[in-house]
Amino acid sequence: MNKKVRIINLIVCCMLMLVALGCGKNGGENSSEQKTAEKKALSDGEYTAKVTFSGGSGKARVEDTARIKIEGGKIYATIVWSSSNYDYMIVDGNKYMNEAAVGENSTFTIPVSDFSVPQNVIGDTTAMSTPHEIEYTLTFELVKESSLIIPEIKYAERFTVSEYEGCYLVNIEGENPIVVVPEGMDTPKNTSDMTVLKRPLTNSYLLSSSQYDLIDEIGAADYIKYTGIKENDWYIQEAKERLQDGRMIYAGKYSAPDYELLLSGKASVALENTMIYHSPDIKEKLEELGIPVFVEKSSQETHPLGRLEWIKLYGILYGKESEANTYFETELSTLLPIIEKESTGKTAAVFSVNSQGLIVIRKPGDYISKMVGLAGGTYLPDKVQDMDENALSTMKIQLEDFYAAAKDADVLIYNSTIEGELSSIEELIGKNVLFKDFKAVKEGKVYCTESNFFQETTGICVFIEDLNSILSEEENDKLVFLKKLY
Repeated sequence: MNKKVRIINLIVCCMLMLVALGCGKNGGENSSEQKTAEKKALSDGEYTAKVTFSGGSGKARVEDTARIKIEGGKIYATIVWSSSNYDYMIVDGNKYMNEAAVGENSTFTIPVSDFSVPQNVIGDTTAMSTPHEIEYTLTFELVKESSLIIPEIKYAERFTVSEYEGCYLVNIEGENPIVVVPEGMDTPKNTSDMTVLKRPLTNSYLLSSSQYDLIDEIGAADYIKYTGIKENDWYIQEAKERLQDGRMIYAGKYSAPDYELLLSGKASVALENTMIYHSPDIKEKLEELGIPVFVEKSSQETHPLGRLEWIKLYGILYGKESEANTYFETELSTLLPIIEKESTGKTAAVFSVNSQGLIVIRKPGDYISKMVGLAGGTYLPDKVQDMDENALSTMKIQLEDFYAAAKDADVLIYNSTIEGELSSIEELIGKNVLFKDFKAVKEGKVYCTESNFFQETTGICVFIEDLNSILSEEENDKLVFLKKLY
């Protein structure tokens, strides 16, 4: 009796072991074709995997990437060989036939048991005098899908953006490459010759008012803690208020930063413009102290929309990629109907008068000049020779030269940026009586830019709309950045 009991117990133990090993009635469910992707917490869909290959004579290989499809929780890989001579593959005892057309490289869709475990397969090749089955080992490594939003750059020419080991690689003309590391990502290893910016870029030090406008538009103004612009020099009201209530702190202008304040406040980046090139030692000192420097060059963009497109770069810096891209595309769609209009046939001159009585004009290739063209007009003076070939967007000429080039302009636009706003046509004539003879003065078509325009980079499209309204002789009571002088 005891012997029978021992035999029964032995049989029960054996059965339990078989079940545990998956060799029972349902053991077939553990075959490679039936293992489910839920083990890897992957949903149904298409992915990409790197393929490590070994075995055979080395004359034939498979492509090092494979398309992965997860369907009904099962994982399948599409394998493409470097040869057209494979007619079938065997995986876990099951045969899979070549799916490629005659003459094309052999292609198979096979099941994958587990991404982390090497998989033994057999490939039958007909390349020899008789077919041969050859054993190979394939290992699949799922490629992590990138969450980066790489923007399409349509107009800007001074920067590019690409992906670098899961981070953004930004190349600004004339600067060292910049790696922007998203939150939760490790800094790539090979960055010794690059500027590394790790998000979130809290406590940023901002030196250009035009930068602030773009950053604020995408909802990232709270990242700006320090500025090199005093309250009285701001035309953007919200920036003034931030300085008043302490959300933003003056930390010295670009040529004299308060290093102690920036260090104690853990400034993450200094957002400079090209003025920093006049003080290269300052840039070097900031970097020496561990404060990376970002030099924006939107002012060097010749196309107006190129300047606006820098908002996409600020979207990358502050994790607002979608907001930046959406804003730009919305502005572009609003502007396209104006750009696509026929020319108005009108001419316009943009200028100011400096303290020496010289006329300061925008160069014909400048972005302001191009806005006149986008608005349907012709910029004057358009044939002035640039005697002082420099990077500035403006140049100075004698009033007599300006008179010869622009006295018959349909519209005069006085640039208030440096010399201040005008309040009347008489004030313009007071600068030089010769202005009385200008056609636009006689016809009362003289306008002045509002002082806030050059701090509000996001106003580029609105400014073009203003210009089009004037050149088209439409109602001007809705002008935003231009005011009519009487």
